[in-house]
Amino acid sequence: MAIYKVRFATEEDCEGLKDLIQGLADYENMSDQCKITGEQLRKDGFGVNKLFHCIVCEALDNKNEGAKLVGFCLSFFAYSTWEGKFLHMEDLYIHKDHRRKGLGTKMFHHLNKFAVENDCCRLQFAVLNWNKPAIDFYNTLGVINLTEKEGWNVYRMTSSVMQQLAGQLVTVDDAI
Repeated sequence: MAIYKVRFATEEDCEGLKDLIQGLADYENMSDQCKITGEQLRKDGFGVNKLFHCIVCEALDNKNEGAKLVGFCLSFFAYSTWEGKFLHMEDLYIHKDHRRKGLGTKMFHHLNKFAVENDCCRLQFAVLNWNKPAIDFYNTLGVINLTEKEGWNVYRMTSSVMQQLAGQLVTVDDAI
């Protein structure tokens, strides 16, 4: 029987975190889109300009030995022009062998506490529309589905489109 511990990630967790991120990509049927490396996670999460925060869940055997990461919750600060600083949760994932044990709830509560302690006006995240277990979980917490309530759509610009658009940049000196 495993003992679980929820804590903030350390630089030493980056390879295990990368594996969990790949597991999430596989679960979401987007395996080929996951390009992150342990080195990129180290640089972005533990370097000079820390771009994200991460809470991890590790499973320990009965002797508190053999710790293995089984879940993560990655977030970053963002800013609302209407309300100020908020926390965006990018992903919350628990390995399939460790689900239905309350670990997602525990990690989400840690994340919420982190947001409150950092004076965030809200905690925001997206959920795939087919991920009914996640939708049901978040609904038990009293969240608001902004797609239903306010009609928000989420857009993404890929790197190749960004590069193409950057090539069309109009400079300040150009007449409009």
